[in-house]
Amino acid sequence: MVTVESYQAENTAGPNMLAWLSHWKDVLIPGYIPSWRISAMVSFNRPMLQRSILVAFHGHSSSSESVGHMYRRSPLAAVRDRVMAYFANQSGCSVGPPVRDYYRRMGMSRFCLVPAGLTAWTIHLYEAFFFGCVPVILSDELTVPFQGEIDWPSLSLQVPSDIDMAELHGRLESFSLGRLKAMYRGLHAARCWFDYSRGWGAEGLISGDAGACSPYLGLMRGLERRAVAAREGPYGLPAFWAPPPRT
Repeated sequence: MVTVESYQAENTAGPNMLAWLSHWKDVLIPGYIPSWRISAMVSFNRPMLQRSILVAFHGHSSSSESVGHMYRRSPLAAVRDRVMAYFANQSGCSVGPPVRDYYRRMGMSRFCLVPAGLTAWTIHLYEAFFFGCVPVILSDELTVPFQGEIDWPSLSLQVPSDIDMAELHGRLESFSLGRLKAMYRGLHAARCWFDYSRGWGAEGLISGDAGACSPYLGLMRGLERRAVAAREGPYGLPAFWAPPPRT
């Protein structure tokens, strides 16, 4: 199975499906972002030295007027309320509900918070690559895609969702500009793995080319690895055999 969901918790007001990802056979893929939106995000992407906002997150939570009831009943979304309660009152941070100049703020931020919502994953994770802000994952159940192709620890952070927000704030403030620049370069190099507009083309066919890069290539490599594991591992199927010829 190919899916964007690594985990879904029971939610009586929204998605109501339990975890289903089987790591030995299923392939996790990134969520889809249309090409026009990618172009818009990249146009607001500023060099790390020019970013004046330390932390940014704008999205829905339990306080949202239209969909707040869904987030209040999600067992994963409480971290969003904690993020907003703390960072909304901190200088140099841009955190709160959706805003009209969302792209500008993301493109000016050094870190983009990626808290769990109705489910473990959120499109904010993949947006961070095009905005150029280092993703800070606050979702204990999240599994990231394409771990064989992307060095996730070098360009993102994942911290426990119950972390003290003041502690997290201090950690982010301690990052040197040199380290942030290196992570920014990693984000730039890896974002092609999340751009479906690259198509199948050479990116999907020339799997031996180190420069090839697209979500489709990541998908095909994931399927290939699992096919090999199915043949060689403990879950492998028996070799094909034909019925004996009639006599």
